[in-house]
Amino acid sequence: MDDACLEGVTGRRFARRPARLEGFERVTPPRGYPYIVPRIDGHVDGHLIEPVDAASLRKLDAYEEEGRLYVRRPVEVLVEGTPVACETYVGNADAHGRRFGVTG
Repeated sequence: MDDACLEGVTGRRFARRPARLEGFERVTPPRGYPYIVPRIDGHVDGHLIEPVDAASLRKLDAYEEEGRLYVRRPVEVLVEGTPVACETYVGNADAHGRRFGVTG
């Protein structure tokens, strides 16, 4: 999520650090929004945003339709080679297909 969208959803700006998530891949369907899914030999480069307060997390959950289009789950990312525990939104490919008419 880019900074403008993140600020629009939460009303806040966050520090962000480059991070790598191992064991997942990015799916970019022709319609809809990109999402990640588990893949043993995959990785996704992105950003770790922090610190995320409870109110912002509730807003992000609503925006991401957590539990339907995405499931928020704990993961570990690498930031400058150091493992950092955090959470990410993993896409529900079936729900994306129903909502946008396509799957990855």
